[in-house]
Order: sequence, then C-alpha cells, then structure tokens
Amino acid sequence: MTRRMIQLSPRGKVVYQLLNLTVALLLLYAACLLLAALNQLPAPPLEGWTVRLDHLAGQSFELLLLTGFLAARLMLADESLGGPALDRWQLLWLPFVGATLALSALGQSQLTDGLTAVALLAVLAWSRRSGGASTCLSCWRIGMLLIALSSALASLGVRDLSPALTAFRVQVAFALCSLSIVFWLIPRYSRLSQDWAQSSLRITAVLVFLGGSLISLGRLGLAEPVSLAATPLIATCYVLLGSHSARALRNRDENASLATHWIALATLFWLVGGGFLGALSIQPGIAQAVHGTDLAAAQHWLGGWVSLAIALGFVNEAAAALRGDNQRVTGYMPYWLMGFGVGLASILQVCRGLLQVYLRQLAALEPAAEAELLLPVTSLWLLCLLAAAAGMALYAIGFWLRQPRIRVVDG
Repeated sequence: MTRRMIQLSPRGKVVYQLLNLTVALLLLYAACLLLAALNQLPAPPLEGWTVRLDHLAGQSFELLLLTGFLAARLMLADESLGGPALDRWQLLWLPFVGATLALSALGQSQLTDGLTAVALLAVLAWSRRSGGASTCLSCWRIGMLLIALSSALASLGVRDLSPALTAFRVQVAFALCSLSIVFWLIPRYSRLSQDWAQSSLRITAVLVFLGGSLISLGRLGLAEPVSLAATPLIATCYVLLGSHSARALRNRDENASLATHWIALATLFWLVGGGFLGALSIQPGIAQAVHGTDLAAAQHWLGGWVSLAIALGFVNEAAAALRGDNQRVTGYMPYWLMGFGVGLASILQVCRGLLQVYLRQLAALEPAAEAELLLPVTSLWLLCLLAAAAGMALYAIGFWLRQPRIRVVDG
C-alpha cells in the first residue's frame, strides 16, 4: 500500500512524532496492564514481578498521557512556537521516557516521580517563554504544574499522603490538562464558537478542581458533617461538567475524526467515576470499608480512563488536522472494544470490591481462599481487560497503517 505524502512545518513533524510515541506507549501500557492483572489469579504466574509490573503499567500509562499532553501543548500554541529549541526538547523527551520506564522496571517509583517532576518543571519553564496565551493554554499549564508538584511530593515517600496524592493527580492534575484539550477540540467538532469554549472552560476548570480536590481530601478522612455536605457538591460539579460537554456533543458538525466519540466516552466515565463513585468514596464509613479493595481501584481506573480517552480523541483529531483531511484515523472497532472493555471491567471491579468487603469483614478469609472464591468474577474481569487491550492494539495498528510520509517544509 502506497502511503500518501503530506507537507508539514517543523513543528507539525514534531507533533506527529509525539503522536507516534503516544500510540507506542499505549501498546506498552496494554501489555503491562494484562501481565499485572494476571497476578489477581489464585496462582499468579508472575508472582515475583507483581510490584514491578504494577509500577511499569502505571508509569507507561502516565508517560503516554504526558506525551499526549506535550503534543497538545504544541497544537495549542500559536505560530511563533518553533525553532531549534523545539527539536532539542523532542530529543530530550525520548531519553526521559526511556529512563523513567527503566527505573520503573527496577521498582524505583520514588526516583521516577522525582525525575518526572524535574522534567515537567523544565517543560513549563520553556512553555512560559513561547507559544502565546489562551484560556486553554493557561489551564494546560496549571494542570502540568499540579502534576509536577504532586510528583515531587510523591517522591518524598510520605505514605500517609500517598492515597490523597494519587487521587489528586488523577482527579485534578491530569483532569485539568485533559479539560484544556476537550475545549480546544470543541470548536473543531461542534458548531459552538471559540468564545463559548473559552468561557465554558473557565467554569468547568473550577468545577473539576473543586470536585477532584474534595475527592482527594476524602482519602485523608473527612469529618462526617463535612463529607455529608461535600457529597452533593461533588455530584453537582460533575453533572455540570457533563452538561457543558453534552451541549458541544449535541451541536456536532461534520467532523469525522471520531474525536466526539472519545469525548463522549470520557464524559460518561467522568460522571460515573467522579460524580457517583467519587461522591460515595468520601463517606468515612465507606472509605474505611473499601480501602485496599477493588472498589477503590475502580474509581481510580475510571478517573485515569477519562484522561486516556481524551488523549486518544486528541490523537485522532490532531492527526487528521495535520494530514489535512476529514477522515477517520482509527476505526470504530478499537473504540467499541475499549469502551465496552473498560466499562464492563469497571462494573466487575466494583463487584469484586463489594465481595472483598464482605469476605474480609464478615467472613475473615485468608487471601488465598479469597482469590479462589473471587475466581469467576476475576476471570470475567480479565476477559474485559483483554478486550480493552485488543482495542488498544487495533488502535495502534490503525493509526500506523494510515501513517503518511512526511515532507518538512519551512515557512
């Protein structure tokens, strides 16, 4: 099959290379996710590698989001962004990705957090010097700064703060960067204006910060009156966020890149993971009961997939824009496999969590006996993860099969 030739500016070439890296990291994440999930079986085949696989899966997930966010930064910028500095940043990002993956494979999570914080602060310092200003860009910078700060705090290894920092990174820091991408995309797939997107972003950014911060504080334990008051506030924040996204989705234009589908999926995950599970998770009795179970993991999983779905939607739209056509870059099959795979896996994870609460508090079973009793649900959960991983693989294959040849032109 002959690949078409497209002409890109030096900045466009760097963006496309970052999109390629994002998709490659998606494949790595899919493989690590499946291998780590196998350790939930009664007789784990990779028992000695449990911690390292968890670290590697988490790090590959974080790196694919950060790489997508960096590509989005270049698309958000004005035409003044470019020059030799852009090429140097691209060359530095690849060694950073390789180093953090290697450290994660060695189980050095605190060191990878520290390296990530330094790298992101350097990216932010460079970002402030070039590329113009907009509401989307400001939201992106705030999100990246919060990711860097939460990574720096995580590198200190304070165990009491670890659950709250993890929740804050997913529910607030990653979410704000993702939100900046959503409202950059809205004028490109809907009939709503750029001005509406900018003003709506200011409102929704406050809602995400408020709702996500309350969920994160719930990990530290809230007084019962405070948690009762915060519950409807969290639900309201995410319902309002969903309404802003739904308005754009209802006013779609002729965009064929599937960005709208990924944003719709992210909105659904936001409502369930943040608005429903997030509101429940801050109740003192519930938080204590579900600590360390799959019920708590389900909320973290959905929160992460909000950002991942948005990143995949951005990859579709950015690649279509750089190619200069209005066609799908990846197909429907990866979307449905990931959508149903992640959704059903979340439901089964909640079921596993509820069973774990019962078995640990009422039956007081040993971990080995618990794993045996949970095997039917675990098997179905693994099948759903396999479907999601297959969707990720098909997404990567579809993206690379449609990859054009790039000719760089100046001016």
